[in-house]
Amino acid sequence: MAGFENEVVVITGAGGGIGRAVAQRFARKKAIVIAADLDKARAVQTVESIEAFGGVATPYAVDVADAAAMESFAEDIHTEFGTPKVLVNNAGYSTAGPFLEHTLEDWERLLGVNVWGLIYGCTHFGRQMVESGRGGRIINVTSVAAFTPIPLSTPYCASRAAAQMLTEGLRLEFAGTGVGVTAVCPALVHTGIYEDGEVDRGAAVDVARTLSVISLAERFVAHSPESIARTIVRVAARNPAVVPTPIEARALYLATRVSPGGARLAARVLRPDKLTGLRARVTRPAVLTRIDDYLTRKLEGLDRR
Repeated sequence: MAGFENEVVVITGAGGGIGRAVAQRFARKKAIVIAADLDKARAVQTVESIEAFGGVATPYAVDVADAAAMESFAEDIHTEFGTPKVLVNNAGYSTAGPFLEHTLEDWERLLGVNVWGLIYGCTHFGRQMVESGRGGRIINVTSVAAFTPIPLSTPYCASRAAAQMLTEGLRLEFAGTGVGVTAVCPALVHTGIYEDGEVDRGAAVDVARTLSVISLAERFVAHSPESIARTIVRVAARNPAVVPTPIEARALYLATRVSPGGARLAARVLRPDKLTGLRARVTRPAVLTRIDDYLTRKLEGLDRR
């Protein structure tokens, strides 16, 4: 895909964080951005930020976990704008706490947003892309939690793992149609998701303490949404299969492919926020760049197998 000028790009969860940064970046590439979010006011704020630099965007309010709402949303976009060239399924939801403290309602919301939301988006917009004959790109934003267990986050990890396999399976199914499907798996990103996440009641004190540490790490050592947005826009033009980002996510993903047992052991004692801070403290930027390039080559080699 050479460029995005005058192409329609649909982004869910565009009211803030990664979604807003992605919307702004596509708009700077002259795309026609559809900024969708559960909160219409936040979607409008994203659009206003885009219009401030002369970009073109339209806000929509939609609950990605609502099957009927997503079907109507896809129909409305098709009627008003035509078939999107890019869909970024970015909307996400998190909880934290022991597995046994999660309720069925917790699970329904997690799976509704993190799994069914992707299914609805891929189904309706994917069908439009295939039937148009013009091809397109579907980018599902998952997480390192899709392949790395995280303490007190088993349900969240399970939902992200399902999203990851959905993405990889769909990529195979759409092969030959011109529609590329990619999973982008960010590590710790300063989006506020941990501050907004649900804390289950039975372990509220311990979990709140854990989330406060992660939130602090978010503010001081995590990567910015803009850095992930750059990756997503680049991915939309290239169509790789799986893109862990940044360097610590690539290292974790490579570890799970080479030594799953070792990766599980590491997950017990290492957290993404600790890895981020550690590498920033002990490694020079030039060395980080070389390591990053090496891991990228390794991952591309594994993906071609």
